[in-house]
Amino acid sequence: MFDHITPDDLASLLRNGFRARHDPTFNLLTRHLLGDCPDCGRRVWDAGHSKGACMYDYGATFAAAERALADFLAQGVPPLDEPEDLLAELAALPTPDQLCLVANDHRFAHPVVVQRFLDESHANRYGCPERMLHQAQLARLAAEGCTATEAGSGRRLADLLAQSWRQFGNSLRIAGRLREAETALATALRFREQGTGDPKLRASLLEQIASLRIFERRFDEADGLNEEAGLIYRELGDRSALAGTMVQRAIAAIYAGQAEGAVRLLNRAIPWIDAEHDPYLLLAACHNLVRCYIDLERPEEALSIYTEVRDLYRDIRDPLIALRAAWQEGKILRDLGHPRAAEAELLQARQGFAERGLFYDAAVVSLDLVEVQILLGAVEEAELTIETTVPIFRALQVDRELLALLIWLRSLVRHKERALKLIAVLRYRLAQSRDRTAVPFERHGST
Repeated sequence: MFDHITPDDLASLLRNGFRARHDPTFNLLTRHLLGDCPDCGRRVWDAGHSKGACMYDYGATFAAAERALADFLAQGVPPLDEPEDLLAELAALPTPDQLCLVANDHRFAHPVVVQRFLDESHANRYGCPERMLHQAQLARLAAEGCTATEAGSGRRLADLLAQSWRQFGNSLRIAGRLREAETALATALRFREQGTGDPKLRASLLEQIASLRIFERRFDEADGLNEEAGLIYRELGDRSALAGTMVQRAIAAIYAGQAEGAVRLLNRAIPWIDAEHDPYLLLAACHNLVRCYIDLERPEEALSIYTEVRDLYRDIRDPLIALRAAWQEGKILRDLGHPRAAEAELLQARQGFAERGLFYDAAVVSLDLVEVQILLGAVEEAELTIETTVPIFRALQVDRELLALLIWLRSLVRHKERALKLIAVLRYRLAQSRDRTAVPFERHGST
């Protein structure tokens, strides 16, 4: 949390002034000063009356700071039509017509309506990626039609555009359209640079880009971006949001094969999470902690945590999260020596992922399922699972060599040790695919 201004902070503010407006520390510092802190006000007075103070143009600096804060707090004009009426009118149309109407009808071009689209998109981040993307497209189109008058100021409008492009980029990421997501998030960054300098907007953008870097297997970059976002949340005093960046860092560590490091991050993050405000984040942290213990071959600890959070899985009542719970439970049962029960859970998860078009997840669950069936000695079931997994691999557009390895696995199911080794190779090769459509289980997306 930001406390008081140091001499170095003050010197930087007075020297750099408005040029530093997009530095999150600058924004926190100026708001603190405008809050009439007596101790810091005394420091400003001393700086203004000390020897050599003429080197600072602090009058212009604070005038600029006041303008920046005014931009941040500016209120636009109210919408001409009730948002509920507009959304009801929109809901009666087919999806393509909705996009056309919002792009061409200025009644939808208002920040209140944009925010409704953003909220709806965010609400669908776990259960329906297609609807998440559609609502993000509506938000972007509506924001692009807004004017500075409606937004409150030109910089407020830039913030609104940054928010809509950020959500659009994140939705594209979850849909597996990574190159388009990269372009959209870069656009969001450009708009943010033209905006009010809101530090929370910058932090959330850094988190979204970090999530994309995890998809691209650029784990060090993802870690650095999340760490930078975490520093902003720390300065803002938002411990739950800071915990969110730690969960994201743990996810990057998991995918990088560093489960021990991920355990340390998650155990630090969980006590800081506001479970009432963000139950999804708490569940994501616990879910990934269970995965760490599975990867570390410590199934008893995995089971202990999974048992503690089972009610949270049930309370959230999201079908996709329920599938991930079934997958998690299947792996725990497998490692505890209950292959038949594990098979039932994995079958359920596999079918659900395939029905939702989450082919990467369906492919990985299929390999887990084949492994369990081989352990059971259920040769015919394993052969059938492999046969029905071939179309899933093709849907992922994997290379020919990886597809050939899967087909070869079918001929090895009677040779337990060789088959299990090949499954391990397939898992590794599948994880190396840069264009996969898996989504880590975090608060902005789904796993």
